[in-house]
This record gives sequence, structure tokens and C-alpha cells, in this order.
Amino acid sequence: MMFSIIIAIALGTAGTTTTAIGVLSSTSATTSKSNQTANLGSSTMQLTKNQQTYNATENMILAFKTADSLLIQALNNLDSGKTKEGLVQLNGAKVQIEQYQLAALDAMSNPVLQLSREHLLAAQQALKMGNPDQAISELNMLRQLRLLHQQGMMIMRLPMAGEMNSTFNSLESHLLAADENINGYNIKGAISELNLANDQLYAHQLAMLDIVYSFLNNTRTHLRQSITDINSGNVQGAISELKIVNHLLRGHEQGMLMIIGSMQPPI
Repeated sequence: MMFSIIIAIALGTAGTTTTAIGVLSSTSATTSKSNQTANLGSSTMQLTKNQQTYNATENMILAFKTADSLLIQALNNLDSGKTKEGLVQLNGAKVQIEQYQLAALDAMSNPVLQLSREHLLAAQQALKMGNPDQAISELNMLRQLRLLHQQGMMIMRLPMAGEMNSTFNSLESHLLAADENINGYNIKGAISELNLANDQLYAHQLAMLDIVYSFLNNTRTHLRQSITDINSGNVQGAISELKIVNHLLRGHEQGMLMIIGSMQPPI
């Protein structure tokens, strides 16, 4: 604004019209910039609001229920010889299964797996602050989460083998060693063990996601095959594939509910 006033005084002798144009141009530019800033702020607030309303767990459960209902309807229609209706419902189920699987991966990545890492980091921080009791509490919560993860994988009948198994065992070993060091008042040793456990936790979670993704892909493979069978006139083949999809989907849904803590572990 000060820059505009100086220009007006300097050009005043040259002509009032030129001066007026200079001031208006500056004011217009300022107003335009303000409007752009306001629009950007509004867009950012709307984006933040949309992000806050997204709940991966709720989306996962809702999409599963819709997909399950459509699969049952498709099977009933195929059994009744209503191939066209069954195909329509099957395509609808395909979309819902894809949404369900994406939401399931979102739920696992954040906050489920992230929460485990947060408890481990909190335990390390507690030790550094001289609070071993808090560190033990954080490690106990981490163990409870890992137990849910393991039971969920068992419900889905996913193998605890290969890298996922080796990193799990290594992680457990370092956590036990950290406990022993805490109980022996060897804080430096406990922190060292937790640093090693943290490395294994990341590797273990990535291996877990790899296996879960493979399981999800297998479900989609059977689903695509059922659509191919219908289009080629092999209705019985489609029914057989859909029964496999339904079985896999239900097992995964129960396992995911266990992992995210929405289902109590079996006694």
C-alpha cells in the first residue's frame, strides 16, 4: 500500500488519470491475491474435513457387509438360472470387495501397525527419561497388540513362515532381553535391545503386509475367474469360484476384526 502512495505522488504532475490507474491496479492485485488465499484456505479446510471423516475400520466393515450380501444374492440367482442378474450383482460385489480390501490395508497400516511402533518408541523414551515402570507398561501393550495380530493371521489361515516368522521370533527375543535388562536396572542395555527390536518390528510388519496382500490378491483372482466363467457360460464353475471367494472373504473379515481389536480372542 505504501508503494502505491509513493507512485501516486511522483506521477501526480504527469496526469491524474495515470495516477488513478496506478492505485487501482495495486488495489486490484491485492484483492485478487486475497481472494486466491481465501480460496486456497477454503480448499485446504475442506480437504482436512474429508480426511477426518474417513474411518478405515468403518469403511471396511460396511464394504464387507455390502459385498457379502451381493455375493449371496449372486449365488442364489446363479443357482436359479438367472445368469444376467447374477452377473450384475457379482460386478457390484467386485467393487465392494476392492473397497473393503483397500480399507483393510488402510486399517492395518494406520493406526493398527502404527500403534505398535508408537508403543515401542514410547517405551524407549520412557527409559531415557528414567521411567522404567512406564516402559514396562508400554511393552505390555505392545505384546497385547502383537498377540491380536498373530491370532488374526491364524484365523485367516495365513502362514507364520519365512521372513514374517523369523522377524517375529527375533522381535520377541529382543523384547524379552529388554525386559530382563529393565528388571536388572541395566537401562542402557534395555534401550539397546529396544533399538534392535524396533528394526525387527518394521521388517515383521512389512512381511505381514506382503502375506496379507497375497491373500487379498488370491481372493480377487477367484472373483475374476467366476466372472470369466459366467461370460463363457460355465455357470457351475462360477458358482464354485464364488463359494471360494465367500469363504476367503469371511475368514479375512474375522481375522481383520481380531487384528484391529474389534473382536475378542477365542478362549
